[in-house]
Amino acid sequence: MQLMENVRNSIILILNTPGSLEHFMVHTNPDKLQLIFDTILDHVINTIFKGSVEIGYKLGKEDKISCYVKEPPMPVYKQARFENRFESEALLKSNITNYLEEMGGNMWIEKTSENPKIFWFSMDIHPPGMNVNLTSVNPASNSTPDWKDKTVLIVDDVHTNLLLLENILSPTKARVISVDNGLKAVNAVKKDKTIDMVLMDVRMPVLDGYEATRRIKRIIPWLPVVAISAYGSSSESQNWKNAGCDAFLSKPLNANKLTETMHALFENVPVEVK
Repeated sequence: MQLMENVRNSIILILNTPGSLEHFMVHTNPDKLQLIFDTILDHVINTIFKGSVEIGYKLGKEDKISCYVKEPPMPVYKQARFENRFESEALLKSNITNYLEEMGGNMWIEKTSENPKIFWFSMDIHPPGMNVNLTSVNPASNSTPDWKDKTVLIVDDVHTNLLLLENILSPTKARVISVDNGLKAVNAVKKDKTIDMVLMDVRMPVLDGYEATRRIKRIIPWLPVVAISAYGSSSESQNWKNAGCDAFLSKPLNANKLTETMHALFENVPVEVK
């Protein structure tokens, strides 16, 4: 067991790696694997006050590896996070499951007798010598849009959501600007006239996505704004229509749907806001 680093006040990350790493290899998407760990860690660290968070893995049967992030023993939860923990955990599980689709895995949450929760996810192992089809891990380059001449503004107050969107857009070579609230988004549009599209979250501090979209549309009416929200009700989409957005996508985000929507808007093809 190895101490990794001290993060955010009194929270310590501990890496637990039983056995040797030499006898097997995992063929997977390293960026997506890191994103999964980052997403779970961000959830746990934002939920508790202090303690040691353990990260590790276990080798299973049928070419599977199971990784985990474990809360501290007898965790003390932050009040606001505690009240919304069930909704937050459901969204976390949905997001992680979506990431794991192409990695042959799933996610589950275990509650122990000591009270801390363990967030597990599994994925396939392909031992050395096995023929591995990497097409699903690294899509063909001709299927990836070339947006090296585009600038995309991402607006979300959750760091892992920014990482997800940056990861999706990375193969397109688009220039990405990330900000964590609506007011910063409005200021970015005022200062940077090269921005070609805005990906906008709803619930944010300082200035929410609705009002930020209205202000952006007053500055540059033709600038496309894509609303991205975990709240996919009909009333929510109507709010976005009223705010002036050009498309609406719900979380957990589908990467193909996002790039298809962005491509249509870049080509000036109307997208129905449902």
